[in-house]
Amino acid sequence: MSGIRLRQHANPLAGLRSPLRRWRAALPPSLAMRRERVWHADLYSRLLAQYCDILVAVHGQRWHVERWSQRVHIGGNGDVCKRMVFTVVADSDRLDFVSFFERVDWDWPLKWRNRVSVEVRTSTNGGSGGVRLDTTHQWTERLVKTFVHFDRAMRRGEKITLTAEVCWPAMCLPFVRGRGPDVFLVSFTDVTSLVEHVVVLPKGWQVNYEELGLTEGEDSYAIATSLNRDGRVEAALTARDVPGHRKIGLKLDRRPVAAG
Repeated sequence: MSGIRLRQHANPLAGLRSPLRRWRAALPPSLAMRRERVWHADLYSRLLAQYCDILVAVHGQRWHVERWSQRVHIGGNGDVCKRMVFTVVADSDRLDFVSFFERVDWDWPLKWRNRVSVEVRTSTNGGSGGVRLDTTHQWTERLVKTFVHFDRAMRRGEKITLTAEVCWPAMCLPFVRGRGPDVFLVSFTDVTSLVEHVVVLPKGWQVNYEELGLTEGEDSYAIATSLNRDGRVEAALTARDVPGHRKIGLKLDRRPVAAG
């Protein structure tokens, strides 16, 4: 007789229950319940991210980005909203999810992490599409890794275009307060055929700019600024055939106001 034997494992949370109860008893009931929910949500998110990493290591789960178009809107208060439209190609026999990173590079308050929002939708095609996909998130200090889970597994060679919107409060606060230039970078694991990267500045701003990670005469790219319909300056970088693991982007600095 053959079959599957199930082994019961001890609850990994069991050893934490007593200190958790003592910690909860020392807080007001409503605050204790809220913090406990946050604690459990963070635990489950870390475990799911760990299992996704195991899937990548054991079963492949490989993909590459074919095209990437990104618009970064900076508010006058430093809030940032990003909209990324990107096409993913499956490079493994089965692809269940993809992931991407966002991070902030200053001493941003960690207590604001629950105010960061990430939403991912399928592309629209006529009257269909535009449906939200399930996402999970793994935080490491001021970096968040977002896992986008497909409703059905993709097969090798299949493509899907996704739209991701990320809103991050005070992401560019030092920049809008004039504490120095800021950099806006992207990178990919494999060659990406087309990258479009636009940064929309607060109204009334003028900026100086430089490209990063690209060399004139060696790389195919263009960089320019323009004024949009809302009267805001846009700095735009377009690059083709960007090598994998290379960080490219823009370095922006507010232009000094002319005297007199």
